[in-house]
Amino acid sequence: MDSDCLIKFTKTGLKESICKQDEVTIPFVVKKEVVDAGKSKGLSDAELVEKNIKDGLLHVTGKKEFSPPAKGDQALIETFNRGGYEVIATDDIKLIRSLKSIGIRFILPGLLIYSLYQRKRIDKATGLEWLERLSSYISDDESSMVRFLLEGHS
Repeated sequence: MDSDCLIKFTKTGLKESICKQDEVTIPFVVKKEVVDAGKSKGLSDAELVEKNIKDGLLHVTGKKEFSPPAKGDQALIETFNRGGYEVIATDDIKLIRSLKSIGIRFILPGLLIYSLYQRKRIDKATGLEWLERLSSYISDDESSMVRFLLEGHS
């Protein structure tokens, strides 16, 4: 998961629920961007993410593997390429273009909710409630599409 997606799920209070349904891993660089930089700015989101890491709910990889230290997007790609991951969760347009060009699967935050519904890890009502909480952080198109998918499947 990239930092933007992680922050969106944190701000909506959905991060813990998502992490309990799917294993979520972030590169060490993303941890630095969200936790270390966030704490230095006094952001409460940083404390929540740090607690999830300490509690083992959110996994960090790549502490010493990137030299010189990679930027977040590159670290995500390098981590994915090491194997063991299905998709990169992001809605960063620039990163999505890169992922498409090299054939790496990605998932938008709203579609991650739909994926949980599809895999019967959450019910429709939960999916719609989570989408409502996330809607102000994602595009109207993404929100509408996910709502359509959730409502269209019984």
